[in-house]
Order: sequence, then C-alpha cells, then structure tokens
Amino acid sequence: MRDVLDCGVLLAPGQEAAMRDWVGRHPVGKTRLRLHLVPLNPLRYALAAPALQGPEAPEGPDVRALGRLAVALKRYDACILPVAPATLAWTRMALQQAGSALSTPVLLLVQDVKAPAIEDLLSLGARDFMMQPVCQETMRVRLGRLARPASWRDARLASLREPAADYPAMAWPAAAGGIRQPAPSRPRVPADVVEQALSHLRHQHHRSVQESFRAAKARVVDGFERDYIRLALSRHGGNVAQAARACSKHRRAFWALMRKHGIEAAPYRQAAQERED
Repeated sequence: MRDVLDCGVLLAPGQEAAMRDWVGRHPVGKTRLRLHLVPLNPLRYALAAPALQGPEAPEGPDVRALGRLAVALKRYDACILPVAPATLAWTRMALQQAGSALSTPVLLLVQDVKAPAIEDLLSLGARDFMMQPVCQETMRVRLGRLARPASWRDARLASLREPAADYPAMAWPAAAGGIRQPAPSRPRVPADVVEQALSHLRHQHHRSVQESFRAAKARVVDGFERDYIRLALSRHGGNVAQAARACSKHRRAFWALMRKHGIEAAPYRQAAQERED
C-alpha cells in the first residue's frame, strides 16, 4: 500500500462549505490521505480544481459535471463524493450521466440516506460507501483498496477462493445408437443413500389435515436432510470433506446443513475408530 494516497473530494451542490470543513479535520499526517477539494464548476475550473482557493463560479454544477471532469479526475487514486438527502437526486443523475467515462473509483460519503438509495448509487457506478462520521483508519483502508488495479483485486480474490473439488469422472453407459454420453463433472449420489434417507418418511404417522402445505413440506425436508447428513457422515467415518464430495455438495454447504440440524462429526469419527479397534 502506498504511503500517501491522493484523493479528490468532490464538492457536490450544497456540500461545499461542509466538505471544506471536513477536509480541514483530516490532515495528511493522521490519515495518510492527501485530500484535494474538487469544485464541480464548469469545465474552465476543472483543471485548476485541486488548487482552487478563491470564490466559486456563479454557475452551479449540473448533472453532467462528473462526466466533464472524468479525464481530470484520473490524476487521483480515488474520489470521495458526499451524499445527503438533499443531493441524492443530483448524485444519481450525475453518476448515470458519467457512466463508463468516470474511471476513477468513487467512495460515497453517506449521511442520512437509506439503504435502497445507496444500492441504487452503487449500481450506477459508485464503488463503495461509508457512513458519517467516518473512522479514519477504515477510510484509509477502503480508499487504498479502491486505488489498486482491478487485475490485482481479481487475482487476490482468486487466491482466496477455495479450489474446486476434483471429482473423478464416471463412465455413463452408451445411449441408444451406440453414442456414449459425456461423463458428468460431479458423481451421482448412490441410490442406496437416497433410499435409506427416505425410508423413514414412508412410515410416518399421518399428520392432521389442518397442517398447512408449507409446514408439512418443511417438516419432510428437514427430516430428509437430517437423515441424509447423518447417513453420509456414518458411511465416511465422520470425514466431512469425503461425505460432502460423495453427496455432490460443496463442503461449506454440507457444513451449513450440519449446523442447521445440530449435527456434529465427532461421534461418527469416534464410532469409526471403535470399529477399527
């Protein structure tokens, strides 16, 4: 991570005075962020925006301001755009007008804005958001992540993903006409496993006819899941990875089902050890 990040603070309409005061409370020495005030004035003010100290132009910013400043904003690692209820409509239209031309990542500095509105702004091109009042360290970390190249972020995320399970190929019988079907990428669950998991459902006592369809379905599904997971763990000696692979389930999904039904793998491992002894 770079020692100091250059960040443009966009002076949205009605937010000019508040953001100047906000920038003054976040010196470089504490945040390791070099914050530059960027007035959203007509184009003749864009190039001089970081050093602008005098009064602003009489013309107010319009919804095409971000698009006009897109090239000038490339000098910054990231930009901060304040959003409040009074400026929400302008922010939405400005991001929509800028579109793909605005390549500098934008962090929304949100105050009193509801979640649906924030999601809308993120879908229009904003990369991330923070609620006021902000934590300086959190802001530094988020801006640092936004400033990294997209290729670096994608490679980092790929390294954190769990590798795909390497399921062995299974041979399928030839179909009519002698054409061999392609092998599936994941194994089929053995029929006896499904049969044993379903067996108890055939002998359940009849429930009251007053039970709703949703309740009856949930009860049956829960019972099937419990028996299926228990049987899989028993067959594989409590080895969760092997049981999940045999059931064609991702290990995380298998763990989620175990937590849902309060099933532990330890008793099955202990039982397997006792059988071996």
